[in-house]
Amino acid sequence: MSEPNVAVEGAPAGPVPAETPFGDLARDTGAFAKAWFRLITSEAALAKVNLVRILLVALLVPAIAIGIVVGVNGIAVTLLYAWIGNWPLAFLGTAVLNVAILLWMLWMLRNWWRTLSLPRSRKALTGLWSKKNDVASIGESQNKISGN
Repeated sequence: MSEPNVAVEGAPAGPVPAETPFGDLARDTGAFAKAWFRLITSEAALAKVNLVRILLVALLVPAIAIGIVVGVNGIAVTLLYAWIGNWPLAFLGTAVLNVAILLWMLWMLRNWWRTLSLPRSRKALTGLWSKKNDVASIGESQNKISGN
């Protein structure tokens, strides 16, 4: 005789259905979703750590740069005072030097900006992908240079 169906806590109170492919698919899909969720949460935690590091560096770099500029200006004022013997003129000379450096940097930036124009960049990129720059012709040009 068969044993009566005894209800166990947490188990269904009926005959146990046979395993179906849909049950496996549902179980595997759930495991896949959990794995993706864990991956996303760990990536978000990693991004948070890196974001904090990026923010710290973004705050420290300008502070260090300002400290360097103030230090160099202090040395310049001290040297000008030792040379001239007048504090107001030493400060004025350092201010003029700072303005001159700023104007020089802006002039250099203007020249740099001209070299980065879009049509030139596009032409250079097109030149990189043209047929005359394929691997065989590069090898031939290297042979011509080396004399082989």
